[in-house]
Amino acid sequence: MFELLAIVLGGIVTFVTRALFLVSKKLRPPKRVEKYLPLVGPAVLGAIAVPGILAPRGEVSLVDTIPAVIAAVVTWLVWKLTKQTALGLVAGLGLWWAILAVMAALGVPR
Repeated sequence: MFELLAIVLGGIVTFVTRALFLVSKKLRPPKRVEKYLPLVGPAVLGAIAVPGILAPRGEVSLVDTIPAVIAAVVTWLVWKLTKQTALGLVAGLGLWWAILAVMAALGVPR
């Protein structure tokens, strides 16, 4: 019961602290905090994506990790060169699927 209360109270506090800045035009986060807000999105994306790339099935194994890392690097390179997110994603996914197909054809166990 205590755990449920802690989760509910944590959710309420989190909601209220975020909603205050949306409701009031005069209330702004402190300058020291506001300076770092643009970095929150990339940090969260990295926290979600990196474990999926380095340990696709929940554990690091070369058979699963190397194709994912290569595809991620190619995705980033294509995006960096073209500035087109969709093109980078298509290139990375296409390469990842191609690597997996070659590995399957060679009989590499997964």
